[in-house]
Amino acid sequence: MEGSPRRRKLRRLSPGAAPQQPKPSLNSLPSEILENIVGRLPVRQAVRTSALSRDWRRRWESSPGIRFGWGSGEAGAAAAVGQILARYACPVRHFRHGWIESGGSARADEWLVVLAGRGVEHLALIFSEADNFLFHTLHAAIFSCRELTKLELGSCRLPAAPSDFSGFPNLTVLTLTMVAFPPHGERTLEAMISSAPLLQSLELKNVSMEGGEWDEWVIRAPNLKDLIIQLEFDFLWEIEQLPSIQTATISVDNESTDRDFVQLLTCFARPSYTGKLVC
Repeated sequence: MEGSPRRRKLRRLSPGAAPQQPKPSLNSLPSEILENIVGRLPVRQAVRTSALSRDWRRRWESSPGIRFGWGSGEAGAAAAVGQILARYACPVRHFRHGWIESGGSARADEWLVVLAGRGVEHLALIFSEADNFLFHTLHAAIFSCRELTKLELGSCRLPAAPSDFSGFPNLTVLTLTMVAFPPHGERTLEAMISSAPLLQSLELKNVSMEGGEWDEWVIRAPNLKDLIIQLEFDFLWEIEQLPSIQTATISVDNESTDRDFVQLLTCFARPSYTGKLVC
């Protein structure tokens, strides 16, 4: 009859046939597997999974391994970082902010305090270039990040190391670009390097020491393989024997007149070394 609704035909199961099982869904997986999946995502994508359903609203908060990373041009990122860190219940192993605006400098200190207690391993904090080189001074909590394996700092100022500074025993990569130290800060830099016995890569680019008077200090890194020093002033640094060195680039615009260049060149006189020395 025209206009009458069509009746849906029921599918009859043959005798002994098993009923059709529902299709598996993502939520049917064990929670530890789901957390492992979320933990492999960058932080922004991980947080966005909270919009999938009620079950996913807080899943990212307990998913270990999420990589915390922000770049330049991300409006409001500095404010969001602290909120996300406060909600995240797992250790933060990888944290990078590639361009911290001046308004977010104070928040960076709050992040450091949290990260020091979360066992951060890879840490990169790059600040926007300050006017007249008035850099933001980092919180002393930077010296409490003992689990660090990689540390990259840019356009900031490091405070003097505290008397109880015990070093970075796991650090393998240290990169400092346009980082300022307080008067006699060469002692802090010396301590950071010498207290990292596993250090393999060291980059000091446009590092500055305040005060105008410097003490002699020594780079001690028995496992160092790659060395880059690009400085405007000499800062009276010396190098001990580097038995593992493979590549080195040294450029100093205003070197010390008292430097022993024979001793400096001797540090690189080994078959494994392939680099250049520019002074």
